[in-house]
Amino acid sequence: MEANNRFPKFIPVRLIEAREIRGMTTTELAKELGISQQAVSKYENGSSPPSLETLEKMSETLKVPISFFFKKITSTNNSVVFFRSKSLATVKSKKVHANKLKWIKDIQLYLNEIIDFPEVKIPRIITRENYIPTDFEEIDEIASKVRNMWGLGNGPISNVVLLLEKMGAIVARSPFSNYSIDACSVWEDDDRPFILLSNDKTAPRSRFDIAHELGHLVLHSRIKQSEFNIKENYKLIEKEANRFAGTFLLPSPSFGTEILSTSLDHFISLKKRWKISIAAMSYRAKTLEIFSEYQYIYMRKKMAQNNWLTNEPLDNEFSFEEPIVLKQAIEAIVENGVKTRQDIVNEIGIHREEIEAIANLDNGYLVSNDQANIIPLRFKK
Repeated sequence: MEANNRFPKFIPVRLIEAREIRGMTTTELAKELGISQQAVSKYENGSSPPSLETLEKMSETLKVPISFFFKKITSTNNSVVFFRSKSLATVKSKKVHANKLKWIKDIQLYLNEIIDFPEVKIPRIITRENYIPTDFEEIDEIASKVRNMWGLGNGPISNVVLLLEKMGAIVARSPFSNYSIDACSVWEDDDRPFILLSNDKTAPRSRFDIAHELGHLVLHSRIKQSEFNIKENYKLIEKEANRFAGTFLLPSPSFGTEILSTSLDHFISLKKRWKISIAAMSYRAKTLEIFSEYQYIYMRKKMAQNNWLTNEPLDNEFSFEEPIVLKQAIEAIVENGVKTRQDIVNEIGIHREEIEAIANLDNGYLVSNDQANIIPLRFKK
């Protein structure tokens, strides 16, 4: 009995996490494993651990190492996960990305034992647990305050992702194309914010997405899940984050003075400078009351006639703003000989390809390059 205590303990929550991140139900997983749905439920509620044979099948099916199921849980976080999602987004798709955020945190916490990450300077300005709508004028003031705190002035922000990483956020990208979700974010354990962005959108629209998530982090950081789940609240919360993003990215004192025409050519030139979609800039012109409702609708009609509502001019000329903080941390650890590539993969406990994708590393970077088994030989003269 004493010897058994030395063996690692199966962690049921890790099975739930791996299953949800692959978008599977318990019934679907049971079918893949060739066992009953009741057996999977017992594994997940902790009443019965799986056999080694079943663990091996789980590992293969869910694409995680067997060691993943024995990894200590790093977070008991109950903070709301904010989703910038379309109406078609399902509960399953939200679970996929909420769990991806947990994996990002697992990686960051591992690296945090070795590397000092930037201090968190993202303010939590509205801290109510119960949701009360915030006036748009107040949101404009808050967005301006954040810009002032960070010394941004009123000009275009050159790289929004890099800015938020410098301010302490951990950012990653992932394909979202099958899930009707554009981005998501969470304050983990009241400590540090984590943001996951789609890499399926255009660069200008992605800039707006991350500013939208910043809006949630600043305006809605402590809201209770029960309040967030109310449909009417959710719609207003999304509008508030959009308002914050528009004001943060396109400040009135500068952007407002640059709108000189409703012509599409003029907005293309503005897009070159601000790197924001024409759709978002024209809507911002309306909120600033530079455009009337009629002018805004006319602008939208012209865009529709040119098939610009999904693909605009210049979209392909802007590069994605890529996250770098996790990548730089791993590269520093490897290059300074603190850990080997294989150490990092084994100790994080997620497959190499997943770590590389989350940390924005080159594919294959974490492949072990240990040459210790190669003996240098020379030809005889």
